[in-house]
Amino acid sequence: MKKLILPLVVWCALVACNNQQQKSDVTLTYQNPIIETYSADPYVLYDNGYYYLITSHKAEDGDFLPLYKSKNLSEWEFVRGAVTQGDTTDWNFKNFWAPEIIKIEDVYYLYYTASPKDSPRNQYNRVGLATAKNIEGPYTDHGVVIQHGSIDGHPFIDKDGQMYMYFTVEQLNSKGLQQGQIYVHKMKDPYTTDGEPIRLMDHFGWQEGAFIVPHNDEYWMTYSVGAWKNNTYHIRLAKAPSPTGPFSLIEKPLMVSNDIVYGPGHNSVFYDHKKNPWLVYHAWDTAYTSRTTRLDPLYWENDTLKANEPTTQPTTIN
Repeated sequence: MKKLILPLVVWCALVACNNQQQKSDVTLTYQNPIIETYSADPYVLYDNGYYYLITSHKAEDGDFLPLYKSKNLSEWEFVRGAVTQGDTTDWNFKNFWAPEIIKIEDVYYLYYTASPKDSPRNQYNRVGLATAKNIEGPYTDHGVVIQHGSIDGHPFIDKDGQMYMYFTVEQLNSKGLQQGQIYVHKMKDPYTTDGEPIRLMDHFGWQEGAFIVPHNDEYWMTYSVGAWKNNTYHIRLAKAPSPTGPFSLIEKPLMVSNDIVYGPGHNSVFYDHKKNPWLVYHAWDTAYTSRTTRLDPLYWENDTLKANEPTTQPTTIN
């Protein structure tokens, strides 16, 4: 098995120090939702002095997977739709979901879900890849990475350089895998899976949006369960001694709905300029008019990852 031999700075970027380039006197301000536009499945990456946010669906320029940037987590500038829609027979004609970007050396790898035009019950959804030399694009499509029904691809590179791809199995999976369960593929390289997938999480009828947070030689997984269209949707936790498990369920959810924010879920985790962890997630307003991107701090308490309830008040972090 080929491992990705990465410089230490790449490992730091994926764990807790990807923002050390930013000056410590930068003030971060935010108020949820941080963007009023419909914006599901958010992912944030710090690069070249900016926080970059990328989300699902169509962008205002007609392309897909809208990309934004900000210096302070409050004022966001639209950059572009990161990918262009394929032809009706291509793998990426619709269902542009769950983007995540990682940087390996001088290349940005954008993983996302899409499907061809003819995809009954989303059975041809696949996790694919586009790359760029600049995080702001343009991105070049490289096609499908997971060659069977899959959504919500999450790339993770461990400290030994081994890359993994976490995902949820889609309906009518061609390999006979159990739909709605979280699996992981080891990767030969950023373009190619290695061997058969390993099932990790099957505690609920459907679980999605896996994200790995390493901490003290343990691997914490955040993921979402419930119905995404209502306030049963929420974020849960599990932990394991290795990236491939076995994962133990943490009984208490990480974040649930409250009286003003419904259905928080499909999160990712990023670190600010002081290496503090943040949860970025989407949620509904109480009238269910729009799913929008939101932020709230994470913290460790008794070696357990925790978050407070969703907020809407203005907040400044020095």
